[in-house]
Amino acid sequence: MESPLIALALPPLLIVPAMGMLSRIRVASPLQSELRRKTLHILTGLLALGLPFVLRQPVAVLGALAAVAAWMLAVRLVPSLRERFGCVLHAAGRQSYGELYFAVALASLLLVCEPGSILYSLPVLILTLADSAAAVVGRAWPWRPYRVFGGRKSLGGSLAFVTCAAVVAVAMLGFATDMAFGRVLCVALLVAVLTGLTEALSPSGSDNLSIPATTWLTLHYLLNGV
Repeated sequence: MESPLIALALPPLLIVPAMGMLSRIRVASPLQSELRRKTLHILTGLLALGLPFVLRQPVAVLGALAAVAAWMLAVRLVPSLRERFGCVLHAAGRQSYGELYFAVALASLLLVCEPGSILYSLPVLILTLADSAAAVVGRAWPWRPYRVFGGRKSLGGSLAFVTCAAVVAVAMLGFATDMAFGRVLCVALLVAVLTGLTEALSPSGSDNLSIPATTWLTLHYLLNGV
C-alpha cells in the first residue's frame, strides 16, 4: 500500500527544485521567459507520466493535488517565495492561473484512468508538448495574430499545436492500440484539430485544463464508443 506521506511529498519534491533552478536563470526577452516557463511545463508533464504508478488511491491523488495547489498559491501570495520560485511562472508578461489548472487536470486524469492507459498518457503528452510548441512558436514567430476572449494568439502558434498534437497522437495510438493505420490517422487528426480549437479558445491558462479534458473525452468516445 502506498504511503500517504509519499503521496503528499512526491509532487512538491519534483516541482519545487525545478522551479527554484529555472527561476535563477536570468532572461532578457519575452521569448526567453516563455522558453523558461515552458521548460518547467515540459518537465512537469513528463514526470507526471509516472504518477499513475505511484498515486493509486483517490485520497492520495487528492492529497497530492492539495499539496501542489497550496504550494502554487503560496508562491503567488508570499513575496519571498514569489521572488525565489515564482519567476519561472509569472514573468511571461501575462496574468495566468495555468499552474493551478495543470494540477487539477492531472488529478482528474489520475482519478478516472488506469495506470498505463492511453486515456491518461495522451492527454498529458498533448498538453505537455503541443501546448509548449504553440507557446514558443507563437512568441518567436507570431504569424497572423488574433485575439480570443482578450487573450493573444497567433495562427502560427495554433498550427504548431495541431501539427505537434497530430504527431504525438499518431505515435501513441500506433504504439498503444491495435487500430489499423488509416484509423489511427483519422483519430489522431480529429484529436489534434479539436484540441487545437480548444487551445485557441481557452483564456488565462485554462487550456491546461480544457486540453486534457477535450483529449480524454474524444478518445473515450472514439475508443470505447460511449
